[in-house]
Amino acid sequence: MRNAVERNLLTSPNRRMSSLPSNPTGPSSTADENEIAILDSEEEEVKEDDSCKKPREKKLTSKLTSVVVNNASSNDSMVKCLKSWLLDKSLLNLGGDLFHVRCSAHILNLIVQDGLVIIGKLLHKIRKTLKYLKRSTSSYQKFENAINQCKMKNKKRVGMDVQNRWNSTFLMLETALPLKEAFCHLEQMDRNYKFNPSKNDWKVASVVHGCLKKFYEATYHFSGSIFPTANVFFPDLCNLRIKMRQWEVSEHDFIREMVIPMKAKFEKYWEECSLVLSIAVVLDPRFKLALVEYYYNDLYGEGGERYVDRVRNAIADLFVEYGGDLTPFLSYVGDNIGEGISSCGNKNIDVEDDDDKLSDFDKWYQQSCSSTILASQKSELQSYLNEPVFPRKDDFDILGWWKANSPKFPILSKMAHDILAIPATTVASESTFSIGGRVIDETRAALLPDVVEALITTGDWLPLKKKRTLNISSSEHPAVELSVLSFLPK
Repeated sequence: MRNAVERNLLTSPNRRMSSLPSNPTGPSSTADENEIAILDSEEEEVKEDDSCKKPREKKLTSKLTSVVVNNASSNDSMVKCLKSWLLDKSLLNLGGDLFHVRCSAHILNLIVQDGLVIIGKLLHKIRKTLKYLKRSTSSYQKFENAINQCKMKNKKRVGMDVQNRWNSTFLMLETALPLKEAFCHLEQMDRNYKFNPSKNDWKVASVVHGCLKKFYEATYHFSGSIFPTANVFFPDLCNLRIKMRQWEVSEHDFIREMVIPMKAKFEKYWEECSLVLSIAVVLDPRFKLALVEYYYNDLYGEGGERYVDRVRNAIADLFVEYGGDLTPFLSYVGDNIGEGISSCGNKNIDVEDDDDKLSDFDKWYQQSCSSTILASQKSELQSYLNEPVFPRKDDFDILGWWKANSPKFPILSKMAHDILAIPATTVASESTFSIGGRVIDETRAALLPDVVEALITTGDWLPLKKKRTLNISSSEHPAVELSVLSFLPK
């Protein structure tokens, strides 16, 4: 069994530390996470060899699949050092192509900031308005009267956002937009109210809100569970890339300007992480290679087949590295490129409603199905790819599926065991929308790194909280307190 390791920065007033959670897929067919080490980042910066020291001490160097890190230069140096050390010992799959994975939640948070900057003036005025309304009962009553006169009784009231949690800013904007007439009416009723956004501010905010909503929905989707498997990220990120391509030719100048830095950040992330995310979705029996071909043809047009071939070759090479026999697969692919995704015995795939982001894929898949007779001798990989895709269901348990089908696909199940465990994000689900860091408060900041490491790593002995759906509208404190440390007296 191999492990995917995250690197999380834990900050305190007087030092920085980084945690190394290990993410194997456990034998109970649920994703597990275990803290294996805490590094003193200040010491690590002095001596880069320390980036290899802890994994060696924990005997994980021969079991590492990937390291998931935030988008920071210090992380790049650490990963480069560790990757070079592991490659010298031939311990990485595919020559290390799957090793360095950037945190998807962190990248999306950085991208969203470019959108929030465009409407910063309007957000400032909304915040000033909310502070003004809270200042006195009479001010709030005037606003209620303005809402009633504009016949908006059933509209949600605007709540103040937490500025380092961008989902709360998005929700503040979403509830404020339908009330713009009430804001204008309040300006006429109350001469002391000076914070009403201009018509142009509202227009810009409405357009930018539509763009940010795509990131909100994507982040919400893959943060809906405590330990999302790697296969859930690919379709959401592809949809975002398609949207950014549309924004590049928007009729609005500010949208075209906004998308330039957004796309630059996304492309840097996508270039390094698209392969591992593509392989993960191929190991999802609901999609296999079909979803990769569908999206890459949409994203790159005629050049899409080159990217599909890259994924096909990578998963074939990975299959061989895990001990698989690829000879039947190679002889078959030579004459039937793409056959694995186009042969389908099930024509009755339910097409979802318009709200389903993958309904177009379902239509494309049905049209692409053919009844070609396949060669009788097939490799395990070829057999898996040629079988009909599994019907899509929201509650599909991919780890349970691979556990049940491991006798049929013994080598592929080992691959899925390792690849699906790659978290693709370093933050906990409840912190996905936060642009702040993980903070150890001042009272506990005096603890020595060895003590902090002991407390956090032994926290895995505590029972795991029951899985829950993330309440993304909650306004949590930006400092994520380490649960194990909460047992210490202050």
